[in-house]
Amino acid sequence: MGIIFDFLGSIFGYILWFFYDAVSNYAVAITLFTLLINIIMFPLAIKRQKAMAKNARLAEKQKDLQKRYGKDRQKYNEELTKLYQQEGTSPFGGCFSAMVLPLILWGGIFGAITKPMQNTLHIPQEKILQATQAVSEIPELSNKLHSGYEQLQLVRMFDKIKPYLTMLNEKEFNDLDEYSGGFDLLGINLLNRPNASSFQEMLWIIPLLSFAVSAFSMYITQKTSGNSMQAQGAMKAMPYIMFLFPAYIAYTIPAAVGLYWILNALVGMFQSIILNKYYNVYTLNAKDEFIRFSEIKSCDSTVEQIKNPDEIIFDEKNIVPIPTTTKKGKIKRK
Repeated sequence: MGIIFDFLGSIFGYILWFFYDAVSNYAVAITLFTLLINIIMFPLAIKRQKAMAKNARLAEKQKDLQKRYGKDRQKYNEELTKLYQQEGTSPFGGCFSAMVLPLILWGGIFGAITKPMQNTLHIPQEKILQATQAVSEIPELSNKLHSGYEQLQLVRMFDKIKPYLTMLNEKEFNDLDEYSGGFDLLGINLLNRPNASSFQEMLWIIPLLSFAVSAFSMYITQKTSGNSMQAQGAMKAMPYIMFLFPAYIAYTIPAAVGLYWILNALVGMFQSIILNKYYNVYTLNAKDEFIRFSEIKSCDSTVEQIKNPDEIIFDEKNIVPIPTTTKKGKIKRK
């Protein structure tokens, strides 16, 4: 999967670099990048919403089948297969386009952000390894390359490591110089990590916003979709507690990555509002039922109605012998 992520990351990197080259500010560039990517992936979100609506409709019918044939597993499976055929779907229908494909695309997006030298500036991997090796031999800087985001750290330390980047050509050097100077957001250096920064640097606001935006996004999504939380007591707060983990991750990684998570959650929230307004489960199911009703009505209109029973013409080929009983109770056929 790493090869696929790097390939997609390289493609997304061209888009990110296009925006950055136009505005010379990473925060603005990543905002435009996030908006564009979500617009491109919006059709997949609609398809996923439609699949959810169809599954919700099938769930009720599936419960009826379980009540009827719960003890007869073979009969239940046969009827369930017929149900899927009637509805024109399958248990795994749309899984790739609705779930697997967005995950793969997200991996590429993440690669474009976390590997800027390789995927955004498109510096050859060999030169990046040489640069990493050169910096690792500098005593005062070597311990700063073990965060798991080495390329972002190289960009952050560019001013200090310029003399050691002799492996880069003039264009690569100038692009890296330009890229390293645009990570300031209201005085916050997005290349630093919150857990390695002082309170005065205000980087703690990134994980805080990550938690707040994710929790608020889930709340708004549930409100607009009509699915309120049914859990009681402590379990009701459990989904919100789960957002503490990504907030902790945002606390330990460069703020540039955490900023993307925040922006993506915000855009996703507005996307959910639009989907639940125009493509909610009830509306989609109502449209499907209307289409089905229209098709049935159309078929009925083609059937010729017989007003007078005397108009029926029987043919010997169409007559089915009706079994009758004799006085002794034995069946005989006419």
